[in-house]
Amino acid sequence: MISNIRGSLQTRVAAGSLFSLLFLSSCASPSGVSASINNLAARGEYARAELFLEKNKKNYGEKNKLLYFLDQGTLLHLAKDYQKSSSAFEQAKKEYEQLHTRSITGIIGSWLFNEYTAPYGGEDFERVLINVFEALNYAMVNDLEGALVEARDVDEKLRLINSRYGTQAQNVYKEDAFARFLMGIFYEAQLDAQGYNNAFISYAKAAEVYESDYTRLYQTKTPLILKENLLAAAEFMGADVLKNLQTRYGDIPFSSLTEKAKKAEVYLIHYNGSPPIKTEIVVPIPLPDANIVTLALAKYDRHYPKIRCSALMAKNSQQKVFRSMTDPVEDINAIAIKNLENKRARIIAKGVVTSAGKYVLEKALQQQINEKFGRTAEVNAILLSSVFNIYTNRADLRSWQTLPSEIRLGRLLLDPGEHDLSVRYFDFQDHAVGQADLGRVFLSPGDKRFFIIKTSDH
Repeated sequence: MISNIRGSLQTRVAAGSLFSLLFLSSCASPSGVSASINNLAARGEYARAELFLEKNKKNYGEKNKLLYFLDQGTLLHLAKDYQKSSSAFEQAKKEYEQLHTRSITGIIGSWLFNEYTAPYGGEDFERVLINVFEALNYAMVNDLEGALVEARDVDEKLRLINSRYGTQAQNVYKEDAFARFLMGIFYEAQLDAQGYNNAFISYAKAAEVYESDYTRLYQTKTPLILKENLLAAAEFMGADVLKNLQTRYGDIPFSSLTEKAKKAEVYLIHYNGSPPIKTEIVVPIPLPDANIVTLALAKYDRHYPKIRCSALMAKNSQQKVFRSMTDPVEDINAIAIKNLENKRARIIAKGVVTSAGKYVLEKALQQQINEKFGRTAEVNAILLSSVFNIYTNRADLRSWQTLPSEIRLGRLLLDPGEHDLSVRYFDFQDHAVGQADLGRVFLSPGDKRFFIIKTSDH
């Protein structure tokens, strides 16, 4: 009689703990908030989307603080509130660093349950994109030094990211070509010998990464603008350096740094489409005693933007029109997919340990319950254990959902004076499907001006 009462009590306690865990895990994702934010952002209502985000901060929860700051920084960036955007991204950096320097003992319990119950720590490429967005924030308010600080920080972050992997498990994402490209542009904007020297180094590194990793892994070729900028910087470095590059690239026309300093450069940053979405796949894991459990893993479903490309347009006071087609410089979809695929072997290895650990603990607990409270209590424990495993065997589907699908870049080299700027969009049949005015600007010699646009698929 006493054994039955105690067994029933044990079951109720276990059930209470189980459903408490299930309740907490159900609050672990800000997906409901994200859907509303993305709908507002798709209509270009970035300020309203950020206000909605702020009002619903509690729905992100403690486990998703990094995601909150990433979304907030992106929306403020798109709303042209660059100072507040940088503040949000600084908070994201702090959160990222805290999560990745925390002792493993601080999250030791999460391996028994699921990564979904742990704080979201971000993907490697997401950490570098924080620097990219913040550098562009500074560029948009003509703070060249601030932009360079962010660009230089990319070096340190890439070294830190790669230091976390052994030589046999080197992460596929180990360099960021677009970040290097931006560094070169900012260095070149210094308009002095040291700036030109640093620009050459950054452009050369960017070209190396595009020609190796980006072309092979993400099918993103070296942008023509980068080749032109690299050739101009190489000419400054000396005739032999220029000759070597012209042997590689052929007879690409370019303006020298001296010629460029007499003109103005207008760069278009085009955020196009939506990021990939994480979905769940199930992998069988063999265990002792011929048992098999399943492991839930995340995978990215690629998103293809409806807009294929864009063109930066300029009309001067004599009504002469200039045009530059944009090139893809950062395929976020492809990077995210390849990065997660590369991690899958490590995730499966961890999942085997996790599943085996759960299995051993469950068997030990079931045996103890049987010995102390009888077979009925053990059966109840087994039932609760099965339900527990169903609900905790969940893939972590969280990701930075305010990112674009890709980043495109266009550039015009213009004479000083007034120009009316606009952007034209084209679909995959090369039909013009839209246009946006960027306004009238007055350009001075040596100017490097940036304009940002975002296109949605909704």
